[in-house]
Amino acid sequence: MLKTGSSGLALLLTILSLLAFAFMAFMGLEYLLEGNHLVAVLICLGGMLLLGLCIRMACWGKETRKKKQGYAIEILSLLAAGVILYFGRMPFSQFVYVVNHEQDINNLVVEARDRACKIDTAYDEYAHKRLAAYERYLKKTVKDSQHTVSMKVRSLERRLLPEDMTEVQDERKDWLDQLQNVNVWNIATAKNLCYLISASDDWVKQYADVSDFMYEGEKCEPFVMQGDDIKDRYKEFTTPRTPDRLSNIAMAVCCLLILTFYIVSLRSKSRYKGRRA
Repeated sequence: MLKTGSSGLALLLTILSLLAFAFMAFMGLEYLLEGNHLVAVLICLGGMLLLGLCIRMACWGKETRKKKQGYAIEILSLLAAGVILYFGRMPFSQFVYVVNHEQDINNLVVEARDRACKIDTAYDEYAHKRLAAYERYLKKTVKDSQHTVSMKVRSLERRLLPEDMTEVQDERKDWLDQLQNVNVWNIATAKNLCYLISASDDWVKQYADVSDFMYEGEKCEPFVMQGDDIKDRYKEFTTPRTPDRLSNIAMAVCCLLILTFYIVSLRSKSRYKGRRA
């Protein structure tokens, strides 16, 4: 393998292109797998190593003196490289689409974060309205002393607003504050957004479970919070898509750069220059 002159530059371009392709595919898998870092890393690392090996074997097949064996290895290596690039086309194209809709992703993060921030506030308002309504009911219909009324209202408050709830809400707020500067190039964005959407639904359900009871005389429903289309809009970026024109162009350029070293090697040692096995 020549590593000087044009061959050295071609090798550098191939390596850099492999790394760029692996990164783009990895980021695409982050969205397709909704933030499963380990699986995405293993798939991309394995694919990059196999693709590099295929290109090296294709070059070796072109340069070897063993004509028949070299030709077979060259063809099989190029076919294997084509298969890897074909399957890598999906996550690669997915991330190209994500980058092309970066503003939409940023808006989703902002909206999901705002909705999550409002859940605790909405529940506090629900709980205090329910406590006030219960106190009014007791004062109108029950001939108890003010102390007894206060004790009953306090009992309901302990059920609706447990002492450890403030601590949990503060932890959530601290975590949400860290999501202010997120962008599509951050490997944590897909996972954080996926978690944020599912966690928001879980928080609403937890509050619904906490408030799913009624004291005598109450006429109320458990806590609910209107849903939105954030989850459906996020699925647009986690569902495999047919590569569009921009993705195809970017993929074609990347494939050409990846094969640069093989293309240059066609002008180096050739088994068709009178050499014999």
